[in-house]
Amino acid sequence: MKKFKSSHKKNKEKNHKELYDSIDKAKKHEKAERITYLESLSNQLRLPSDMLAGAPIITAIGRNELYIENYKGILEYNSNSIRILTKIGRVNIEGKNLNIEYFTNDEMKIIGMIFSIDFVTGKDLQRP
Repeated sequence: MKKFKSSHKKNKEKNHKELYDSIDKAKKHEKAERITYLESLSNQLRLPSDMLAGAPIITAIGRNELYIENYKGILEYNSNSIRILTKIGRVNIEGKNLNIEYFTNDEMKIIGMIFSIDFVTGKDLQRP
């Protein structure tokens, strides 16, 4: 009597590999579709995407200094809260003894004890 070797294990491994290869290809395709026009343009021009989009650049130095670039305006300003309007939404800064040390048309420096920095975009902009 001749024994037959089952090919089940071999087929199972092959199908498993094909399945995961197709999932990986789908993920790569999905990721490629997510690249926006500005990201594509910035990659071609070798410029940072935030420069083209006008996105705010926020630099925090410890908990006591905050620099904001590319803002549109100041919505609210008191010693506990500062709300800044940007092209992509609103930036809320909460803290204690907050003060705008200086501001120009596109940059400002905030000092004081900073507790939180929140970004508000989309439909959340309707709320204060």
